[in-house]
Amino acid sequence: MTELTCAKIGGNEATAKLPPLMITRQYLNNTTISRNLSAKQVSIKANKRITLKLTGSNKSDIFATLYATVDVTITPFDMAVMDAAYTILCSGYEGITVNWIARVLSGNLAQTMTQQKTEKIERSITNLSSCHIMIDCESEMKSRKDTKGKTDTFEFQSYLLPLGDCVARTVNGRNINFYPFTEKPALYSYAETLGQIISIPAELLDTHHEYADTDEAILIKRYVIKRAAQIVSINGLVSNKLSFSWFSRDYERTMGLFTELGYKPDTSSKWRAKRQKINRIVKLTLKSLKNKKYIDDFEEYREDKTKNPASPINGYKIFYKRK
Repeated sequence: MTELTCAKIGGNEATAKLPPLMITRQYLNNTTISRNLSAKQVSIKANKRITLKLTGSNKSDIFATLYATVDVTITPFDMAVMDAAYTILCSGYEGITVNWIARVLSGNLAQTMTQQKTEKIERSITNLSSCHIMIDCESEMKSRKDTKGKTDTFEFQSYLLPLGDCVARTVNGRNINFYPFTEKPALYSYAETLGQIISIPAELLDTHHEYADTDEAILIKRYVIKRAAQIVSINGLVSNKLSFSWFSRDYERTMGLFTELGYKPDTSSKWRAKRQKINRIVKLTLKSLKNKKYIDDFEEYREDKTKNPASPINGYKIFYKRK
């Protein structure tokens, strides 16, 4: 963990009590940088800098320079932890705990913790708070109609998760690590400027009655809900598809759920089994969204654009407010 000054929580750090966690909305980063950090699973060597050149709005260039004090590989799980931390920040809290992150990730605020889950989140917090990002987005800001001439901020920088470290006391008297925010994460200040934060009702993520909240299931459902939120919002989206994989001619790369979550499809039987497992979570999540009346309906579509059950399912069409 980075060595930053410990913030006080209602008085002395060692005796302060944590408030209960109350979340009504969740917030998801939908920037090109966030999606690429997840998909590419970028590795940074200790005390080395790497710069990613990405294509943003209006084909503009974006440069994201990362520097880490330890060896770090950014994973889709890490990006989800960042969204959870930002959600907690936006909900009025001064910092995070491992338990809070786990509950926001899954959407189940009554979730019990395991040692394995605790350790995974702690590792993620350590990695994210050890990695600095600097975003150079001048070309993008000047090329967008909604930001052109409205901002003179073309650089954002901070640790991916800018946190301090201290111990607070919970209501039941048990000591627990509390990591205070030292500033808003740069990746989210940048996303706010672009209007690329997706806001959803927190209840949409609570699917523990439909399936177990494994780490993999959590990442899949968060992707599904993010895509559904894009479709139901008034944002000019032409497509109502949630695609597992598709090729973008504009960006000359493969996109979709498989890419963004780091899956590498092949022709093996192991991958076919994995694909079926992914499809099950996607379908159950869409069913949950329909039951909660967030979407009207959904239907599968297949790779060869037919209804032949021998052809693999390649995604779902999501319907909302159909005439």
